[in-house]
Amino acid sequence: MSELDTVIQTLERYISPLNARSLVRRASRDRPGGVHSAKAMAELVAALQKSIKLFLAEPELTRASRDLGKLCQAAVPPKLAPCRIAILTEADIITARMEARRICDEMGAKSFETQKVTTVVSELSRNIISYATAGRMEIVPMVAARRIGITAVDQGPGIPHLALVLSGDYQSRTGLGRGLMGTKRLAVVFDVTTGSSGTRVVAEIAL
Repeated sequence: MSELDTVIQTLERYISPLNARSLVRRASRDRPGGVHSAKAMAELVAALQKSIKLFLAEPELTRASRDLGKLCQAAVPPKLAPCRIAILTEADIITARMEARRICDEMGAKSFETQKVTTVVSELSRNIISYATAGRMEIVPMVAARRIGITAVDQGPGIPHLALVLSGDYQSRTGLGRGLMGTKRLAVVFDVTTGSSGTRVVAEIAL
């Protein structure tokens, strides 16, 4: 059974089969191959939740909208695994951005949410290239919390004057601190641990 068939069956609990198929066909006309991601399913369900208002009154409308919403939860990949990337060259920054975008798409993130995540990934991975000899990044889909966790670890010399850097008052001709401050502004959780053996930055971005 396809995803669209499942949507139709859900609607048929509340409206006629003919109307159910008509609504789904209209809402999915831009997706002839079906819905194969959480984002596509969320967009389809949102369109249908608006359309069924023409056919249903309360309390059936609330129940139908709730059942459609459950389809979005079921569409989230159950094994969406963390992505780990070694950051050694400029090419690795591009790879990290692509993986971050892929995870955002799978979680149904909006475009501006995806932009926040990819910006943080770019800033932190570029810091590794600029100020450390090597490092790694982990991008973790936190499905239940609707967040994406990002951890960047390097083997650099550490960040001098960390408190000053994070205060926003630090001026550096090399750009040190701008990436951290940008990440701090975009994150709902932010933490930095640094020392002579390296730096670890943890950020969580809300979707």
